[in-house]
Amino acid sequence: MTDSKQKKEPIKDDEVMITSSISDLEKMLENADKRTDTKFERMFLPALAVFSAIIMGFFVVIYTITTDMTRLADAMDPKMGSNMSSMVGSIEKLSNNVSKMTTSVAQMQKSFSKVDKNMDVIAFKLNALDSIAADLTRVSVKMDSLEPMLINMEEMNKNMTDMQTSMQWMQRDLNILRSSFSKPLRIFNKIPML
Repeated sequence: MTDSKQKKEPIKDDEVMITSSISDLEKMLENADKRTDTKFERMFLPALAVFSAIIMGFFVVIYTITTDMTRLADAMDPKMGSNMSSMVGSIEKLSNNVSKMTTSVAQMQKSFSKVDKNMDVIAFKLNALDSIAADLTRVSVKMDSLEPMLINMEEMNKNMTDMQTSMQWMQRDLNILRSSFSKPLRIFNKIPML
Protein backbone atom coordinates (compact mmCIF):
# COMPACT_ATOMS: atom_id res chain seq x y z
CA MET A 1 0.00 0.00 0.00
CA THR A 2 1.31 3.26 -0.98
CA ASP A 3 0.60 6.68 0.27
CA SER A 4 -1.78 7.37 -2.49
CA LYS A 5 -3.81 4.32 -1.63
CA GLN A 6 -3.84 5.22 2.05
CA LYS A 7 -5.44 8.47 1.20
CA LYS A 8 -8.89 8.53 2.55
CA GLU A 9 -11.50 8.38 0.07
CA PRO A 10 -14.77 9.89 1.03
CA ILE A 11 -17.49 7.42 1.84
CA LYS A 12 -20.52 7.83 -0.21
CA ASP A 13 -23.99 7.68 1.14
CA ASP A 14 -24.84 4.74 -1.12
CA GLU A 15 -22.20 2.54 0.47
CA VAL A 16 -23.57 2.87 4.05
CA MET A 17 -26.72 1.02 5.11
CA ILE A 18 -27.89 3.71 7.46
CA THR A 19 -30.88 5.70 6.59
CA SER A 20 -29.29 9.00 7.54
CA SER A 21 -26.34 10.33 5.75
CA ILE A 22 -22.79 10.04 7.08
CA SER A 23 -22.35 13.74 6.98
CA ASP A 24 -25.34 14.13 9.25
CA LEU A 25 -23.82 11.64 11.71
CA GLU A 26 -20.50 13.43 11.69
CA LYS A 27 -22.20 16.74 12.36
CA MET A 28 -24.21 15.15 15.13
CA LEU A 29 -21.05 13.72 16.75
CA GLU A 30 -19.29 17.04 16.57
CA ASN A 31 -22.28 18.78 18.11
CA ALA A 32 -22.52 16.08 20.82
CA ASP A 33 -18.90 16.69 21.84
CA LYS A 34 -19.59 20.39 22.11
CA ARG A 35 -22.82 19.84 24.07
CA THR A 36 -21.11 17.48 26.55
CA ASP A 37 -18.37 20.00 27.17
CA THR A 38 -20.85 22.76 27.79
CA LYS A 39 -23.00 20.61 30.17
CA PHE A 40 -19.89 19.64 32.14
CA GLU A 41 -18.77 23.21 32.28
CA ARG A 42 -22.24 24.45 33.14
CA MET A 43 -23.19 21.94 35.91
CA PHE A 44 -20.35 19.95 37.39
CA LEU A 45 -17.63 22.58 37.65
CA PRO A 46 -19.82 25.17 39.46
CA ALA A 47 -21.17 22.46 41.77
CA LEU A 48 -17.60 21.35 42.50
CA ALA A 49 -16.61 24.94 43.23
CA VAL A 50 -19.59 25.50 45.56
CA PHE A 51 -18.93 22.18 47.37
CA SER A 52 -15.25 23.12 47.77
CA ALA A 53 -16.24 26.55 49.15
CA ILE A 54 -18.65 24.94 51.63
CA ILE A 55 -15.98 22.46 52.80
CA MET A 56 -13.47 25.27 53.23
CA GLY A 57 -16.09 27.31 55.12
CA PHE A 58 -16.81 24.38 57.48
CA PHE A 59 -13.08 23.94 58.06
CA VAL A 60 -12.69 27.63 58.91
CA VAL A 61 -15.72 27.54 61.24
CA ILE A 62 -14.50 24.40 63.06
CA TYR A 63 -10.99 25.83 63.34
CA THR A 64 -12.26 29.12 64.81
CA ILE A 65 -14.57 27.27 67.22
CA THR A 66 -11.73 25.08 68.50
CA THR A 67 -9.41 28.06 68.93
CA ASP A 68 -12.17 30.03 70.68
CA MET A 69 -12.89 27.08 73.00
CA THR A 70 -9.18 26.78 73.81
CA ARG A 71 -8.98 30.51 74.57
CA LEU A 72 -12.16 30.30 76.63
CA ALA A 73 -10.86 27.34 78.65
CA ASP A 74 -7.55 29.13 79.25
CA ALA A 75 -9.37 32.34 80.23
CA MET A 76 -11.72 30.54 82.66
CA ASP A 77 -9.10 28.57 84.55
CA PRO A 78 -5.53 28.14 83.36
CA LYS A 79 -4.98 25.46 86.02
CA MET A 80 -7.93 23.36 84.89
CA GLY A 81 -5.90 20.13 84.84
CA SER A 82 -4.68 20.43 88.43
CA ASN A 83 -8.16 21.47 89.55
CA MET A 84 -9.66 18.44 87.83
CA SER A 85 -7.15 16.13 89.54
CA SER A 86 -7.93 17.67 92.94
CA MET A 87 -11.62 17.29 92.16
CA VAL A 88 -11.06 13.59 91.39
CA GLY A 89 -9.29 13.23 94.77
CA SER A 90 -12.17 14.98 96.50
CA ILE A 91 -14.66 12.69 94.78
CA GLU A 92 -12.67 9.65 95.97
CA LYS A 93 -12.73 10.99 99.55
CA LEU A 94 -16.46 11.63 99.18
CA SER A 95 -16.96 8.06 98.00
CA ASN A 96 -15.05 6.75 101.05
CA ASN A 97 -17.11 8.97 103.36
CA VAL A 98 -20.32 7.76 101.74
CA SER A 99 -19.27 4.13 102.30
CA LYS A 100 -18.54 4.95 105.98
CA MET A 101 -21.91 6.65 106.20
CA THR A 102 -23.52 3.54 104.76
CA THR A 103 -21.93 1.36 107.46
CA SER A 104 -22.98 3.88 110.12
CA VAL A 105 -26.54 3.82 108.83
CA ALA A 106 -26.50 0.02 108.93
CA GLN A 107 -25.34 0.14 112.57
CA MET A 108 -28.01 2.72 113.33
CA GLN A 109 -30.59 0.40 111.81
CA LYS A 110 -29.44 -2.40 114.15
CA SER A 111 -29.61 0.00 117.09
CA PHE A 112 -33.11 1.03 116.09
CA SER A 113 -34.18 -2.61 115.99
CA LYS A 114 -32.95 -2.93 119.61
CA VAL A 115 -34.80 0.28 120.51
CA ASP A 116 -37.91 -1.19 118.87
CA LYS A 117 -37.66 -4.23 121.14
CA ASN A 118 -37.17 -1.97 124.16
CA MET A 119 -40.20 0.07 123.09
CA ASP A 120 -42.28 -3.12 123.19
CA VAL A 121 -41.17 -3.64 126.81
CA ILE A 122 -41.93 0.00 127.62
CA ALA A 123 -45.35 -0.31 126.00
CA PHE A 124 -46.06 -3.36 128.14
CA LYS A 125 -45.03 -1.43 131.27
CA LEU A 126 -47.15 1.54 130.23
CA ASN A 127 -50.11 -0.78 129.92
CA ALA A 128 -49.41 -1.82 133.53
CA LEU A 129 -49.54 1.89 134.44
CA ASP A 130 -53.21 1.92 133.48
CA SER A 131 -54.01 -0.42 136.35
CA ILE A 132 -51.86 1.74 138.68
CA ALA A 133 -53.84 4.80 137.55
CA ALA A 134 -57.08 3.00 138.36
CA ASP A 135 -55.72 2.16 141.84
CA LEU A 136 -54.70 5.80 142.31
CA THR A 137 -58.21 6.97 141.45
CA ARG A 138 -59.56 4.61 144.12
CA VAL A 139 -57.04 5.99 146.62
CA SER A 140 -58.09 9.51 145.65
CA VAL A 141 -61.73 8.63 146.35
CA LYS A 142 -60.75 7.24 149.74
CA MET A 143 -58.71 10.36 150.48
CA ASP A 144 -61.80 12.42 149.70
CA SER A 145 -63.67 10.42 152.34
CA LEU A 146 -60.83 11.17 154.80
CA GLU A 147 -61.50 14.90 154.56
CA PRO A 148 -64.26 14.95 157.24
CA MET A 149 -61.95 12.94 159.51
CA LEU A 150 -59.25 15.57 159.00
CA ILE A 151 -61.72 18.28 159.94
CA ASN A 152 -62.59 16.36 163.12
CA MET A 153 -58.87 15.89 163.84
CA GLU A 154 -58.35 19.66 163.51
CA GLU A 155 -61.21 20.32 165.92
CA MET A 156 -59.80 17.76 168.32
CA ASN A 157 -56.38 19.39 168.06
CA LYS A 158 -57.96 22.76 168.81
CA ASN A 159 -59.78 21.30 171.79
CA MET A 160 -56.53 19.76 173.04
CA THR A 161 -54.78 23.13 172.85
CA ASP A 162 -57.70 24.71 174.72
CA MET A 163 -57.49 21.94 177.29
CA GLN A 164 -53.75 22.48 177.66
CA THR A 165 -54.26 26.19 178.29
CA SER A 166 -56.96 25.30 180.83
CA MET A 167 -54.57 22.88 182.55
CA GLN A 168 -51.92 25.59 182.69
CA TRP A 169 -54.43 27.94 184.30
CA MET A 170 -55.43 25.23 186.72
CA GLN A 171 -51.81 24.54 187.60
CA ARG A 172 -51.26 28.23 188.25
CA ASP A 173 -54.37 28.34 190.41
CA LEU A 174 -53.24 25.29 192.35
CA ASN A 175 -49.86 26.90 192.96
CA ILE A 176 -51.58 30.00 194.26
CA LEU A 177 -53.83 27.85 196.45
CA ARG A 178 -50.92 25.87 197.82
CA SER A 179 -49.01 28.98 198.66
CA SER A 180 -52.06 30.46 200.34
CA PHE A 181 -52.60 27.27 202.42
CA SER A 182 -49.01 26.70 203.28
CA LYS A 183 -48.64 29.75 205.46
CA PRO A 184 -51.52 28.94 207.83
CA LEU A 185 -50.71 25.26 207.91
CA ARG A 186 -47.20 25.83 209.11
CA ILE A 187 -48.57 25.86 212.56
CA PHE A 188 -49.56 22.24 212.21
CA ASN A 189 -46.09 21.44 211.14
CA LYS A 190 -44.77 22.75 214.40
CA ILE A 191 -47.01 20.52 216.52
CA PRO A 192 -44.91 17.49 217.47
CA MET A 193 -47.68 14.99 217.76
CA LEU A 194 -48.94 15.35 214.33
